Amino acid sequence: VLNRDIPWETYMSTKLISGTSLQLLRRYDHRSESQRAQLLDDDGPAYVRVFVRVLRDIFKEDTVEYVLALIDEMLT
Repeated sequence: VLNRDIPWETYMSTKLISGTSLQLLRRYDHRSESQRAQLLDDDGPAYVRVFVRVLRDIFKEDTVEYVLALIDEMLT
């Protein structure tokens, strides 16, 4: 699931995510576990808000599964 390429730019162009959300998602997407841990240490609440917004506003199954996998990884 985490190997998928999610079209974040498309979601921004259709106003499903903001430019700020896009920046955070790009920064986090496809990074190593240690890089993600550092990002969460630096700005964890912002990433949680972005993940929750994606789950609230986007219903495409691949994207929902991907974000749920990111959250699962974040919590373990």
